Amino acid sequence: SLQRRSSERRCSHESLPNRIHPRPISAEDSMLPEDPVRAFQLCYCGWLILSMLTSSSQYQLFYTWFHSSGIGLASKRGLGAHPSKLYGIITPPALTPLQMRAVGVAFTACLLASLAPLAPRPFLFGAFALSLLYFPQLYAEATLSGHNPILVPAVLLLLACAPSLDAAASPPSPPPPPWPLQLLRVYLASGYVSSGVAKVLCSFRFRRYWGLGTSTPRCSTAVSRACGVPACRLPTMHIGTSLQHYFLEGMWSRPADSALTRSVQWRLVKSPRLLTIFASGALLFELSFAVAPFSGRLSPLWCAHGLAFHAGILWLQGLDFVSFWSASLLVFAFPLSSLLSADLRHAFEHEPLWLLPAALYTLLQLLTAVSLYDLWLDDILPFSCCPMFMPPRSPFDPLPKWQTMTTAPLTGNVRRSGSMEPLYWSPCSGVFGLSRADLQKLPQRVVWFGSTTGMPPEAERFVRAECRAKPFLLFANFELSAELKCLLHRWVDAINSGELADAWDGAKMEQLLQLQQAGLDAFRACVDRLPQRTAGPPADCGFSPPTAVLKGE
Repeated sequence: SLQRRSSERRCSHESLPNRIHPRPISAEDSMLPEDPVRAFQLCYCGWLILSMLTSSSQYQLFYTWFHSSGIGLASKRGLGAHPSKLYGIITPPALTPLQMRAVGVAFTACLLASLAPLAPRPFLFGAFALSLLYFPQLYAEATLSGHNPILVPAVLLLLACAPSLDAAASPPSPPPPPWPLQLLRVYLASGYVSSGVAKVLCSFRFRRYWGLGTSTPRCSTAVSRACGVPACRLPTMHIGTSLQHYFLEGMWSRPADSALTRSVQWRLVKSPRLLTIFASGALLFELSFAVAPFSGRLSPLWCAHGLAFHAGILWLQGLDFVSFWSASLLVFAFPLSSLLSADLRHAFEHEPLWLLPAALYTLLQLLTAVSLYDLWLDDILPFSCCPMFMPPRSPFDPLPKWQTMTTAPLTGNVRRSGSMEPLYWSPCSGVFGLSRADLQKLPQRVVWFGSTTGMPPEAERFVRAECRAKPFLLFANFELSAELKCLLHRWVDAINSGELADAWDGAKMEQLLQLQQAGLDAFRACVDRLPQRTAGPPADCGFSPPTAVLKGE
């Protein structure tokens, strides 16, 4: 008996390590399939489904108003702010609100059906077609007005061309070469690289590095104090940072509700050295995508960096590239051991009928990106070189500044889905114009203000002739309080009369931030005293020099 118990204890101790250290999880144990194409497709479609389920009701609320608003923009459909025809050729039809709801439901249903292992490719192609009908209806919505949804058609079409998805119910082992993911990586990387190249070209055009501001020898003293380096050792420096300017712009048009977010924004705006590092890192991140399609097992680094990059932009600037754009970055989450050339060669030999349309679509995007087509000529979305935040700026540079404050009566917050894009359209724009009649029909209270002095020739076409070279401009669709008008005058005077070195002066940036917050508070107080917005005559809009208001059209 004693010998039997001793033997049982010995067997128990021998099996203990197996319970403490279980065997590694194999591909068969994973929740995702072994085929990386199918694994990415499940993750990508799941992400889009979640975005649609959480935001489609807000999109529908916005579109119901937009369709019947009577403003000039409501007669247009397309992608981007212009909006542009699809691929520069096709004008999407305008849907009724009921049709819009049906298309949204059908789009989501196709994505859901593609998750099933039985014939996912027809549903992916259906989702591709529906995406080109759904998103062009929402080009004026705050989260979909720019480039956020333009990758959706490409990803869905290239996945629809993936023959390996036909075997989703009984996948072969090992899986076939993942050439659709290779093409998707090239497609996505081309947009990031061309966006970075556009910033570099603008740096040469304006003779200053994008991550910094304007070149001037007078800034050496300020930098000397900030960096603890004798001024005599400093060359002519680039002062101020582009991110300071773009952060301040977003804090006007998309103010954060969270006190924590505002605190971080203030700290960053007063830290130009840190923002210079962030800006340089962002530019390097975009340019590094030139090697991302060939990164092999290091590709998850681009996925993680990209997701963090866009999450940070959403948090700090309120610009949504998370709901639809960021899902495509998951294509880098799955390491690929095979070479791009080998996968394409195998596909050309065994699956040419599916490779050719996918490769042609990718090639058209590559040509758009390499030529910077929509930077020099016109938008042909969803193909794009992604020319965003290109000019190197500083809060105190001599270039034009333009700010917007707006309410969001449809959703309560302009950062949420379902609001109208606050930045693109204004009464002084020659391309994105709003008429006086349109101002009366907007449900939101809006203020546009800024200056148009120092305008580069390339930007003149975007501003009406009568609005150019003005030291102060103010437009609104409601009557402003004297306090708010005074604060907006002071803000524009401060940034136009300040020196470039002031961007490195923490005390002056603190004063500028306090003046901005006072303007935001005065705007909210002014709006809160007014009744709910109804159609009626807008406030007088005019061109205002520092000492007087001149009535405008």
